[in-house]
Amino acid sequence: MRKQAGLFVLVVALLLPLAASAAPAHHDSFDVTGTVFPCPTHTYTITSGTLKIVTHTTEAASGNTHFTATTTPNHVSLVDENGTVYSLSGAIWFAGDSEEELLTAIHMLNIVGPGGVSDSFRLVERFRFGELITFDFGSCELP
Repeated sequence: MRKQAGLFVLVVALLLPLAASAAPAHHDSFDVTGTVFPCPTHTYTITSGTLKIVTHTTEAASGNTHFTATTTPNHVSLVDENGTVYSLSGAIWFAGDSEEELLTAIHMLNIVGPGGVSDSFRLVERFRFGELITFDFGSCELP
């Protein structure tokens, strides 16, 4: 739980300055090759692909800043310990509000193999006024 909270805060801290400079939207991507997902059924290693991120920031007349960031896998391939190939589908969405000190993140990712969805990341996080509330109902934990 603590590792997830740290990841959430780190990603938001990295994306907020990027979003604040974006006008009207900023598009970026990064290579995720080599990332390992230890899950109950398998350990998956990403062999290729990127994550695409789109961020957007709006500043209200009051000076309040709202931002959103959506991350989607792009041609992400994974392999398990048996050599079976999988793909990653879904999205991660972040949103925040500077005045209300509110951040929300929704992680909905599926690891899809020959028989359909093999494992998933289902994590909803809400950070408000210094308190993190987490609902984790996927079969895997984010690294």
